[in-house]
Amino acid sequence: MPSNRFTDHLILILGCLFMLAPVALVLLGSITAGGDPFRAYKQILLTPDLFGNGVNASDMMLNSFLVAGGIAALKTLVSILAAFALVCFNLRFREVIFGLILLPLFFPIETRILPTFLVTSQLGLVNSYAGMILPVVASGLGVLIFRQSLSQIPAELMEAARLDGAGPLRFLRDILLPVSLPMIAALFTILFVLGWNQYLWPLMVATTSEEHYTLVRGIERVGTGSPTGLAFAMLAMLPPLAVMLVTQRWITRGLTLSWK
Repeated sequence: MPSNRFTDHLILILGCLFMLAPVALVLLGSITAGGDPFRAYKQILLTPDLFGNGVNASDMMLNSFLVAGGIAALKTLVSILAAFALVCFNLRFREVIFGLILLPLFFPIETRILPTFLVTSQLGLVNSYAGMILPVVASGLGVLIFRQSLSQIPAELMEAARLDGAGPLRFLRDILLPVSLPMIAALFTILFVLGWNQYLWPLMVATTSEEHYTLVRGIERVGTGSPTGLAFAMLAMLPPLAVMLVTQRWITRGLTLSWK
């Protein structure tokens, strides 16, 4: 038993070191340049105009929050409504519809990004927050997670709500949403982190609008390997890390939620 416990702890320690090594390298790279170890951070946080266009770190942080929060909120809303329709309504060909919703998950983003950009441009959404958020709102992953959860709803619960005169929307609002809050919070957190780390799409859709720069875009502008770029990377890690730490209990509860 003691040897097994030692092996378990050794594996956990090695795993932690393996996961934290890139973060440690980024941190060391951002503070070891020049005589002042925090010069890059001071440059980012105290310079009111980083690129000569009126954009500073606070603006990019706000843009990142708007984009990540908008993507996560709308993706979660669309996903739960789509899953609710697939599970609770007797739709024809709903399995086919569900398969079509999941189909984009099997294609890399690079195969879809040019047609998506073309449609976004035709709608006049280039260089706007709407263009950065709306085209990536559809989420087959979110629909999959919610559908698997809602498909476990006892039929007796739905029948009891129907006998009480509750329509579909009231059933969703008064029963499903309150008990699904842990899963909603878990999915929102995951989608927030994914939205925060968006790089390619904001880079393409905000082609000439520098006031829409995000922190991740700022890393590309200053240079990914420079001390300033590494400091940007460290700052970009902090908000998702804080969100994950605050909501980790919700994530555990949400992803293990069962109706039985």
